[in-house]
Amino acid sequence: MKKIVLAILLIFTVSASGSKLYKVVNADGSITYTDTPQNGAVQLDLELTNSVIMPALADANQGQQQSKNQKKAFPEYKLEVLTPSDKETIRNNLGKVTVAARLEPVGNGKFELYLDGVLAQTSPAPSFQLQNVVRGEHSIQVKFIHHTGKILALSKPSVFYMHQASVLINPN
Repeated sequence: MKKIVLAILLIFTVSASGSKLYKVVNADGSITYTDTPQNGAVQLDLELTNSVIMPALADANQGQQQSKNQKKAFPEYKLEVLTPSDKETIRNNLGKVTVAARLEPVGNGKFELYLDGVLAQTSPAPSFQLQNVVRGEHSIQVKFIHHTGKILALSKPSVFYMHQASVLINPN
């Protein structure tokens, strides 16, 4: 049985590889391809196998590395809080605090001020005016953010102390 199946497969393989292909241009200008010869048909010479040479894998990796290198690199920014200085005591009964920071080199983006770990304000410039800050110890930190949302610079956390007169003191 195996010999019969093998013989049949061999016959089909030989007949398929020996087949010819013809191109016929019809009266209306359309083109027909067929394996039977017809009047006006042109026999086509076809290679026995199709082959494609793929580029080496190393070339593909080099192309990816070049595209990564072509991406715009951001400069290394340095952001520091200027005022209030670290461990400074601020005396203001209304709880007003001016926060100023410096970014080097100057860049385009937005600045976010975090007071005690919570976003307090957003500004296009590195200066902020806080109001109603309660007395006690507070930490501040400023972030410089690109318009894509990427954090480009982050200041060191800074601590300041808000000193206010007690509400229990009666001026009378």
